[in-house]
Amino acid sequence: MVIVHLHELDYKNLWATDEILESGDQGGLGVEIAGGGSGDGGEQQRQLLKAEIAVHPLYEQLLAAHVGCLRVATPIDHLPLIDAQLAQSHNLLRNYATQHRPVLSPQDKHDLDNFVTQYLLVLCSFKEQLQQHVRVHAVEAVMACREIEQSLHDLTGMHDT
Repeated sequence: MVIVHLHELDYKNLWATDEILESGDQGGLGVEIAGGGSGDGGEQQRQLLKAEIAVHPLYEQLLAAHVGCLRVATPIDHLPLIDAQLAQSHNLLRNYATQHRPVLSPQDKHDLDNFVTQYLLVLCSFKEQLQQHVRVHAVEAVMACREIEQSLHDLTGMHDT
């Protein structure tokens, strides 16, 4: 049986690139695997933790919150790229779910629950802030265009009737 002990939780960096792992940095994760072999232990740790997160009850909401933030400021012509990545993520989720076996201690499970909940709340708040920012700047952009249009009319002497 493999037991994972988390000494420092930094789940958001769990999906860090392989280059980071190869450099010896585990993105702030202090993970020990009891009974694990040497060699690709870091990769095994990452895969076990990814599986643990992927089967978390709030994972789908977390994913939706990420996508929601992206959609706020993504140009319309780039939305299909997000949809394609989302479709691929479902395959990845199924892959992690089939590999999942409980490896977290009760305390680490509790810490993961707290982290996922707080991260979800932060993403939802961030989305609201992004939406407000986009709305404010959209209004400012329309007002600036109207001012430019008025200046053009003043310069040319042409006015709408």
